[in-house]
Amino acid sequence: MSDINLFDLMEIKKHIDSGSFKIKVMDFEENEDGTALVNFEMSEEFVMWFKKRENLKRWSDKRFRKFFNKNLQKFLRVEQQTE
Repeated sequence: MSDINLFDLMEIKKHIDSGSFKIKVMDFEENEDGTALVNFEMSEEFVMWFKKRENLKRWSDKRFRKFFNKNLQKFLRVEQQTE
């Protein structure tokens, strides 16, 4: 899995802002050890984009978790800079 770059972050933000990518946190549980369990609902457009980006033939929860964990801070920084 490659690192997400600024271009990819802006592409994701553009799609989310336009409404074509829907990623919604459905549930969030913080564990005693400081980790958290996050359940998402996402649009088919996002699923297709992610599979294409990661060169996957079918959805991979493991790959998405890795992608999310690795890139969350980057996405939050870009979001703050664009406000």
